[in-house]
Amino acid sequence: MISNADLRGQVASMIVTRGDRSAYCLAGSDGGVAKGLSPVREQPDGHIEVDTLGAPGSGDEELNYVVGWAGSDVEGITARDHGHTTEATIQDGRFTAWWPHGDPDGLLTGTFTLRLADGSTHTVKGPGLLG
Repeated sequence: MISNADLRGQVASMIVTRGDRSAYCLAGSDGGVAKGLSPVREQPDGHIEVDTLGAPGSGDEELNYVVGWAGSDVEGITARDHGHTTEATIQDGRFTAWWPHGDPDGLLTGTFTLRLADGSTHTVKGPGLLG
């Protein structure tokens, strides 16, 4: 099964699930990454949690990504990092987001604004999601 599919320009990302195993795939013109994922963890309403993140590629081809879990009432996530604004893809309890030219170590330095089912929003700082 494929979920969280996102194609922008020459970059594609998706989660591929076979049986009880899932992997995040991110591919651009300079290669890509495939990263094993933990099983979906149910989150409290209004919350997200990070499963994995990184920064494959280099120079103009560098991409940052984050994959995590979202509470059932989270209808949208806007990631803002290093001057880029990205709408996350949310499906089946997981969220994925990627953007170019972020932190070269793949760390989250910006913010994530959650749009909830009741119409409210909640912003969390990226570093606070890293445990």
